[in-house]
Amino acid sequence: MIWNKEQQKLIDAFLTEMKQVEWFKQAGTLSARYMVVDSVYEACDTYGEQMYKVWHRNTLAIESEALKVLNDEQVDAVFEAVSLAIGNEVYAGLEQFEQRLEAETGEEQAGLEEEILDFIKRDTAWACIETLLNCPGFFTQVCEINRTGRWACSWIGSYPAGNFIIM
Repeated sequence: MIWNKEQQKLIDAFLTEMKQVEWFKQAGTLSARYMVVDSVYEACDTYGEQMYKVWHRNTLAIESEALKVLNDEQVDAVFEAVSLAIGNEVYAGLEQFEQRLEAETGEEQAGLEEEILDFIKRDTAWACIETLLNCPGFFTQVCEINRTGRWACSWIGSYPAGNFIIM
C-alpha cells in the first residue's frame, strides 16, 4: 500500500474538491485583487519568463520538502492521480474559455492548450502534496485562485513581494 489511511483520505478529499471546480469559468473577468490578462498569448508570451522564475523557485522548495516525507513513487502517484482526476475537466474549461474569447475578440486563442493543461495539473499536484504535508504554501495559493474559475498564470513583482497575474 502506497498510502496510509489518513493520506488516502486527504488525497481523495482534495481530488473530490478539484473535480467540482468550474475551470476557467471566470477567466478574463475583472478582479479587485489581481492583475487580469485576457489572452492566452499575453499570459504566456509577456509574463512567461517571470512565471517560470517564480514557479521554478517554489517547485524546488516543495519538492525538497516532499522528498523528506514522501518517496518518488508517492510523488509520482499524486501527479498521476491529479492528472486523471482533473485533466478532462480542465481541458474542457479551457476550450470553452478560448471559444468565449474568440467570440468576443475575433482572435483565435488555440495552440497552447496542452502546455496550459500541464501547468494546471502540475500546480494542482503540488497543492495536493502541500495538503499531504500539512504545509499550505505557494501552490495552495495557486490552487485557491484556480478554484474560483480563474487561472493563476504568472507573477508581477519580485517574489515574494508582488502578486499573481490571473486569467
